[in-house]
Amino acid sequence: MAHIGTFVIYIIMASAVIGAIASIIDSESPLGREFSAGLHAIGHIFIPVAGIMASIPYLSAFVDAVIGPVFQSVNADPAMAATSLIAVDMGGYQLAKALAQSPEGWIMASITGFMAGATIIFTIPVGLAMLDKEDHQYMAVGIMCGLLSIPVGVLTSCLALELMQVAIRPEIEATGPASYQLALGTGQVLANIAPLIVFCGVLAAGLKLFPALMIRLFLDFGRLMYAAITMVLVFSIVEYFTSVFTWLFGHWGFAPIIADAEDQFRALEIAGYIGIMLSGAFPMVWMLNHFLQKPMQWAGARLGLSSAGTAGLLAASANVLAMFRLIKEMPPRDKVLVISFAVCGAFMFGDHLAFSANFQPTIILPLLLGKLAGGITGFALALWILNSQTRQKTVMNGAKP
Repeated sequence: MAHIGTFVIYIIMASAVIGAIASIIDSESPLGREFSAGLHAIGHIFIPVAGIMASIPYLSAFVDAVIGPVFQSVNADPAMAATSLIAVDMGGYQLAKALAQSPEGWIMASITGFMAGATIIFTIPVGLAMLDKEDHQYMAVGIMCGLLSIPVGVLTSCLALELMQVAIRPEIEATGPASYQLALGTGQVLANIAPLIVFCGVLAAGLKLFPALMIRLFLDFGRLMYAAITMVLVFSIVEYFTSVFTWLFGHWGFAPIIADAEDQFRALEIAGYIGIMLSGAFPMVWMLNHFLQKPMQWAGARLGLSSAGTAGLLAASANVLAMFRLIKEMPPRDKVLVISFAVCGAFMFGDHLAFSANFQPTIILPLLLGKLAGGITGFALALWILNSQTRQKTVMNGAKP
């Protein structure tokens, strides 16, 4: 399994070199722009990453005191509670390690954070900030359809980890051997995802019975989340350069956002690691799209997607930021379908591949299988909803953005 991760990294690095050469020859060439876009994505990534990672001490206390006991009451690892809300590459990996009762619980929680946490803490606030207001309702429907598919994605990845007998790095480090052999059991996997299944059941019931209310609540939650993340970041920046809050209150409870002696993988470093990997991932996706254009158009036509929608699926597989740039070019139906796929399927060949390649390269294949299974399930659920005429009129027109 480690060889698969290494092979993927080599492909991404080769793509980075090709993208860099293209940028040097002509910085406005499509391939050159993708290379630059990968590096420039560090800024977009840093805002939510820093806000969340700075809040880890308070989020950890909240999860430990409130949500963790709920998970434990049904024999689920409390680390699952953390990454149900917080993305792995935004502090969820470290928080899950601290809360997990076993290495197996830590890795299962990490898989969950690649899908659930990434959506709650990154895709939702960033999407609401990047998309036009008239597209917010389509995003809401797509996200909620995608959330229903998360148990499928997590279950697929965890069963793959079990069947492939994957070994992992037992500590948080970017180098070193995968020396711990996971001992996952099907019963343990099902117990850990049980709270996710319950949540999805409640969400499905709400979406069916009160679609307009669910969309409004979703939008309000997303806006509040983005505002809180941004304020935590700006206060952290002010504190870093002035220590004014320590001076005023005698204490600063938020975590640092820049590496120090205690932790070499703070928010700035995590965002940087992801960005430099995206400098190769973005050109790789562009080349796949360019050289496999006809097969992709054929596949898109079979799925009933426009060319923009097909490109959106591929873009989402690298980074939702690339997908969001294409949303305005899609018809409403494609917007919902692509976003629903992105809940689990986003970042497959981008941030999440980069993060897992850096920290746990042996889980890459199981992770990709789960994200793909979850993405396809979310897409199918959204397609089913949109093909129901009554549901389509209610959901798509029931709430004003």
